[in-house]
Amino acid sequence: MLALDVLDEKNALKIAEETCEYIDSIKIGYPLVLGTDLKIIEKIKNLTGKEVICDFKVADIPSTNEKIAELTLNYADGIICQGFVGKDSVSAILNIARKKNKKVIVVTEMSHPGATEYLKNVANDMADMAKNLKVDGIVAPSTRVERLKELKKIVGDLFIISPGVGAQGGDLKEVLNVLDENDYVIIGRAIYESENPKESAKNYKMQISTF
Repeated sequence: MLALDVLDEKNALKIAEETCEYIDSIKIGYPLVLGTDLKIIEKIKNLTGKEVICDFKVADIPSTNEKIAELTLNYADGIICQGFVGKDSVSAILNIARKKNKKVIVVTEMSHPGATEYLKNVANDMADMAKNLKVDGIVAPSTRVERLKELKKIVGDLFIISPGVGAQGGDLKEVLNVLDENDYVIIGRAIYESENPKESAKNYKMQISTF
């Protein structure tokens, strides 16, 4: 899964087109959407044929979450929300997504060092909630493989998208020993900031395919 966190449409579409042969999915966030608009999702999908997941880490009260999900899922194939706001707020997004046949992915523990200060302490509970609500997947860190293992054990059949390989220092081989064919390794800066994004994407794809 390519994390396409660039700021402008021209660059986003160029990288998406160059790398689409070697990626399975594209994740975009606020940087690209705020720099353009929601229609960038449609442009990326039409250009690449890949699913696009919106990493908005939605974290608000249920009624606001519903509005965000309604607008986003008119274009995107899925949306990422925070779990710490509780099951009512997550359920509000899930209800919209199910009507549109779209995916909901819940953040349990993020990949940056600061996630160990607070999120780590409740990540297992959020993973359990995600499983009970029957969302589609969770976010769990590649930068802390033992935590990735623990969270995967909790959620069972839910798929995992795992950030942290590449610029954040996560070890791809260690992560692949934990994840299975239904899960995603998220790679962003190591591809889109490289001198040759296509070759970088190809290299990661080969490593994953031959593991």
